[in-house]
Amino acid sequence: MKKGKCAALLCVSVLIVSMMVAGVGSAMAQEYPREETMYIGGDQSYCVGNFNPFNVGGWATFNRGLSLVYMTLFYYNTVTGELVPWLAESGEWSDDGSTFIIKIRPEAVWRDGTPVTADDVVFSYEAHDQYNPYFSINRDVIASIEAADTRTVHINVVEGQEFTNRVTAGLVDMPIVSKARWEPLIAEYGDQITTYANTDYDEMDGCGPYRAVESTERETYYERIDDWWGIDVFGLPDPPTYPKYVGVLEYASNDLEQRDFANNVHDWSDSFFAGCYKWIMTHEDVITWNKWDPEGHIFPFQGAIYMVPNLASEEHPELKEPWLRQAVAYAINMDDVCNIAQEGLVPRANPSYITPTGPMADQYIDYDLIRETYGDVVIPYDPDKAIEILQEHCEGSVEEGWTWDGHPIGPWEIVTCEGWSDVNLMSELIAKNLTDIGIKVEPRIVSEDDYWSIPVTGDFDWIDFACIDSGVPGPTFPINAYNNLFTGTAEGGTNYARYTPETSPNAETVQDLIDELWRLPIGSEESIEVAKEIQSYLVPELPYIPLYVQVSWGRHWTTYWEGWPTVDNPGRCGPACTWHEYNIPQVVLGLRPAGAPPTPTPTETVTETVTETVTETTTTTVTAGEITVTETETQTTTVTEVPTGYWVAGAIVVIVLIIGIVLAARRGG
Repeated sequence: MKKGKCAALLCVSVLIVSMMVAGVGSAMAQEYPREETMYIGGDQSYCVGNFNPFNVGGWATFNRGLSLVYMTLFYYNTVTGELVPWLAESGEWSDDGSTFIIKIRPEAVWRDGTPVTADDVVFSYEAHDQYNPYFSINRDVIASIEAADTRTVHINVVEGQEFTNRVTAGLVDMPIVSKARWEPLIAEYGDQITTYANTDYDEMDGCGPYRAVESTERETYYERIDDWWGIDVFGLPDPPTYPKYVGVLEYASNDLEQRDFANNVHDWSDSFFAGCYKWIMTHEDVITWNKWDPEGHIFPFQGAIYMVPNLASEEHPELKEPWLRQAVAYAINMDDVCNIAQEGLVPRANPSYITPTGPMADQYIDYDLIRETYGDVVIPYDPDKAIEILQEHCEGSVEEGWTWDGHPIGPWEIVTCEGWSDVNLMSELIAKNLTDIGIKVEPRIVSEDDYWSIPVTGDFDWIDFACIDSGVPGPTFPINAYNNLFTGTAEGGTNYARYTPETSPNAETVQDLIDELWRLPIGSEESIEVAKEIQSYLVPELPYIPLYVQVSWGRHWTTYWEGWPTVDNPGRCGPACTWHEYNIPQVVLGLRPAGAPPTPTPTETVTETVTETVTETTTTTVTAGEITVTETETQTTTVTEVPTGYWVAGAIVVIVLIIGIVLAARRGG
């Protein structure tokens, strides 16, 4: 009898653990057939379990794919440089430049069938301005926004701001919402409206080609609207052949994301991983924007990135000295950064603070000034020059360290984000370069949540690059780079270096010139002349340290879906990146099913399991000074590993039951 009870209890424990393991990944209530679903993989900012378009953090930093539901007025074609009407039918200036006139498409309707009106657009502008600082209305530029009739919106500018580029800056990324839906919600929630999750899928408004159907903190799903009003308007196939479902999957690190991408769990990834070039070039079914580029620039260029000093640091006042920042720039071996941390796939940035790969960049960048100041079109690696600068301004030596005006130079920390393996390595390389000239520096790895908040709080010496959107080609390129780097406040998401009259004697002049640049036609002689005048202050002052031009690492499987944007087939918007929300719909709508797919890796491995590839292993080691980088590539067999939490929970159940069995046996004995 006792043996029978023991056996029964053990069977129960095994059953419980089996049920727990079998339940892994079963959190999603709906099934999404792999051949009908296009999956996007991303980092921990991609899913937050809600669909609130007013959520603080910005359109580009939460719930990637929400633009499938909430349309913007326009989108930007990065190949043609055009502002393309999306929800809007047209946009143009009045003859005197005092009003930007937007016409809404007459076919556009909300999910309940009611028309999208000018009142909805005006309401969206005003609501975002009040509750989402990321989209605030610049009252120094815009006098009023009004509905001229049911389909016409007038953006009236302040006198002296005629034809300003600032008006077009927000047209591609502000989600338009239904006044009928959100006005009562705002009345109910008030200033807490950003806490509203907006997960009542039946009630959720939107006029885009998809509707949200399911979400957790690690997965988000959207379903195609087969009778969407825009199918005929935009010349899309009817019935639709683009993906029935779009899934967005979140990962804790680049490596985990790539493991699942390698198994085609998702179709679109924009995150770095070690050995990416070799891996992509040996997988025929994976494509990039320009896979066969002879210089190896196979990925789309984004904006130039810069290492960010805290110019307002009280602990390290030396950081606001231009000579100090020049010494730092000379000390950094950017060839190592580009070739090791970024695997030779990125071009250098320069101190013009204009992305050199952007449209008209060669006209705007004053290369003669850069050569005159630094001896080359980029700042060269010259540690001897760096030491010479330190000797001129400081007391001390490489061996003993440096002191300036009674303050020690360093030690410093470089803030870098956990899981971003490429920039983590870059920070290590830079730290070693600076230590080699007598300044002690250590990387400070922080969580992604802290990484976004630290630039705002000012709790840093240096930040690796702080994700400032510092020059991504858009309708206001290259003005947006200067605006984001040198104007505004960190609390508003710009000017993380604290470039102000308190930290630079040139700040006020530079900011006035940037204001002037906004008012000039992009590409005009006057615009280029003002941009070069701005550079006359910034190039020698070097408020940020130029690093390289970021690429999106965008790669796509063609196993299930074809029609991805490439240099030969730019598609609806040119090279797009999931980091920038507004162009995701343009990529999705250009996709079509591929041939019969093989059996896919189960999608639930993303949320509740870790999938690894094992067998043939190739190891490559590269050494830069004392830093050794080992790259390991694994392929073939798929092994599914149940997460630690489930094993621990199962083990606890088994242990408790075994203890019970033992005690019962003793009492029975």
